[in-house]
Amino acid sequence: MSQEQSSSRQPGEPLGVDEARALRRLCRAFVSLVVATWLLIVLGALVRANGAGLACPDWPLCFGVLVPEFDLNVAFEWGHRLLASCVSIGFGVLCILSLRRPTARRAVAPLLAVGGVLLATQVVLGGLTVLKLLAAWTVTSHLVTGSSFAACLAFIAYRLHEVSEPARAKAPLPRGTRALLVAGAVLLLLQLVLGGLVSSTYAGLVCDEWPTCHRGEWFPSFAGVMGTHLLHRINGYALVAVLALCAFVTRAAAPRVARLTMTLLALVVVQLGVGVANVLLRIPAELTGLHTGLGAALLLTMTLALYECWLSPVAVDKVCSEVQPGLRAPLL
Repeated sequence: MSQEQSSSRQPGEPLGVDEARALRRLCRAFVSLVVATWLLIVLGALVRANGAGLACPDWPLCFGVLVPEFDLNVAFEWGHRLLASCVSIGFGVLCILSLRRPTARRAVAPLLAVGGVLLATQVVLGGLTVLKLLAAWTVTSHLVTGSSFAACLAFIAYRLHEVSEPARAKAPLPRGTRALLVAGAVLLLLQLVLGGLVSSTYAGLVCDEWPTCHRGEWFPSFAGVMGTHLLHRINGYALVAVLALCAFVTRAAAPRVARLTMTLLALVVVQLGVGVANVLLRIPAELTGLHTGLGAALLLTMTLALYECWLSPVAVDKVCSEVQPGLRAPLL
């Protein structure tokens, strides 16, 4: 199907074979960009864990040469910047290719704009993170913005896949499912913010057996960096409880949403375990990268779960459907 034919296609009409194939190619390209962005987030955590380049705000000019010797720390920094440039260029190319196709433009143009703003913000925050020598607010905002950009890319890929495929009926959700997932999303964002603050201050690492070594108290004061770490853990446990309840509610009624919720729950449990190991082993670079990567994967999965949940109908009470059977279809 040509671009002229696709632009005149009315909503609800099936796509042509060529147009659907082109949208699926774009979807796969955005999925590849999601993977590259996820690797970039993990590499950023390794840069932070190794302190690469942070002794000099004007890196790499302060080495006296534009291409310094590639020891481990500097190689992490160079690799991070190179991959960031590739992701930026790839996003720009995919934006152009998407906007050239009317069907894709209608589906994802607003999301492309949001992604562009997030990417520009991320570039600025990356520079500030180096210039400010890992200030708590730059580390935290850089982590959250990068994960949000990856989630936006995943959302774009999901939309393109959905547009390229025939519409399928979605199972109705039990009442309260959307509220539970929204609550989980809020807790997840708070978890990422608190995680960035903990990571930037290395809270709790003075004591390997935290919190029991603090005067034998399991709940020390909420003041200072120790309080931030405690809030981070409690928020993680609350997130597990909310996701477990959501998975229980949707396990039979909405299998697709239930699978995404169970994936979220599994990722949160693994992340909590990695977080505890991270503290006990005094932030080894490998665990720091894994912990950050799991956080980004959580936000990606949560984005897809929220979108799937929002498109699914809400189950109608049996009493309502019996009294007013003619209203059942519009309510669904």
